[in-house]
Amino acid sequence: MRSLSIVCTLGICILFLAGTAVSADKGGIPKRLIDSLNAVSYDNMDKTIADIVANGDINSVALNRERFIEHNKFVNLKIKTGEITNQKSSGRCWMFSGLNILRPQAMKNLKNEKLQFSQNYLMFYDKMEKYNTFLQYMIDFADRPLDDRELQILIDGPGGDGGWWTYFTGLIKRYGLVPIEAMPETHNSSSSGKMNEFLTMKGMQFGVQLREQFAAGTSKKDLVRVKEGMLAELYQLLVLHLGQPPTEFVWRHESSDTTVKGTITETYTPQSFAKAALSDDFDDYVALFNYPGKPFMANYSVEMSRNIYTDQNFSIVNVPVDTMMAYAFASLLDSTPVWFACDVGKEDYTKDGIMALNIYNYEDILGTKFDLPKKDLIQMMVITPNHAMAFMGIDTADGKPVKWLVENSWGGDKGDGGYWYMYNDWFRRYMFGVVIHKRYLSKQLIDISRTEPMILKPWDPMYSLNRLN
Repeated sequence: MRSLSIVCTLGICILFLAGTAVSADKGGIPKRLIDSLNAVSYDNMDKTIADIVANGDINSVALNRERFIEHNKFVNLKIKTGEITNQKSSGRCWMFSGLNILRPQAMKNLKNEKLQFSQNYLMFYDKMEKYNTFLQYMIDFADRPLDDRELQILIDGPGGDGGWWTYFTGLIKRYGLVPIEAMPETHNSSSSGKMNEFLTMKGMQFGVQLREQFAAGTSKKDLVRVKEGMLAELYQLLVLHLGQPPTEFVWRHESSDTTVKGTITETYTPQSFAKAALSDDFDDYVALFNYPGKPFMANYSVEMSRNIYTDQNFSIVNVPVDTMMAYAFASLLDSTPVWFACDVGKEDYTKDGIMALNIYNYEDILGTKFDLPKKDLIQMMVITPNHAMAFMGIDTADGKPVKWLVENSWGGDKGDGGYWYMYNDWFRRYMFGVVIHKRYLSKQLIDISRTEPMILKPWDPMYSLNRLN
């Protein structure tokens, strides 16, 4: 007995027989299905749509004019910050956005409205720490087969540019900060591909050597001393590409304090400069996350998620998205910027910096629905946390957020002069996490953040957090 099946797409319904013949295909595409699909004749409208989709970038024709016209650039609270920064062809968004949210307090404390921190300085030590962590893990796992699942994750880009909030804070705690004048960008910090190729090759060479020496009988304790010589060679490679980081510097700058005339000349170490610039303790920040599919109001940590080997793996408190939104809102109302992670590539009208659901009419043009819940989008890795930016303002109506002012690190020629406008519907679907100072959080959330975290394996989708770029 055969049954009739109907498939409808692009306004055309295809009728074909389904029955016992399907089993003969053993899971392949039945020939009769291909024949029935090939026999379809598209009407003129379908041919027109097919020509449009096939012959160009769909974004150029899919802009939703109604949603675009609804948009405006007004925000009624904007935090004063410095010039828009540009990470260029590097994956340092997490570092740029972190330094961007620190600038308002540093500009005030150092009385310098043009302050910009050196991203290159932190990049240098981030690379050193990442390769130390990689090589130490190669020692720790030296007795494992090379196809071990955790070892394979380590081998997949051990010293890339990407990172996470605690990568950034850990570097500052250990190495301090310097202004951009003390260690400016180089070609390789702004375009890191070739440098990373050399570093990866050298790191892999050293990793193989450590495994070979262990197999030949060298103890893991002795391999740690061997590793130090390898790190010295990696340091030299970094100096060639990024310059040597200062241990002390003279900073001459023009004060924004009207009572001070002329320029100010001061001598700092990176540690003393960070102490002078910053007001907050990084340990007072908590990462809130929206990860549907995992229990809310719980603390999680991801294995092998650190750039500094001796630091802890990062942890996140999983909360409903509206809870995350409420605390980000509270922080901005008090003029405190918010660092966040999202999937930046989704429904983003870059030309005007609009992040809004249905800013493009994809479903109408393609004749199909894309309606996976956020839980499934994450678990199937359709959306991933891939970029960090900073909330620097908010537009409100009746005491509630309408849209969020986003400072990006792609230069002033992208978006609206370097800024984006994120609407609440986009926030709910594509936002992953925010970092909030505990003064804005409930006691319950603070207590949860201090509990022993549940451990997520490095093949969990949240492992992507440590590679924001």
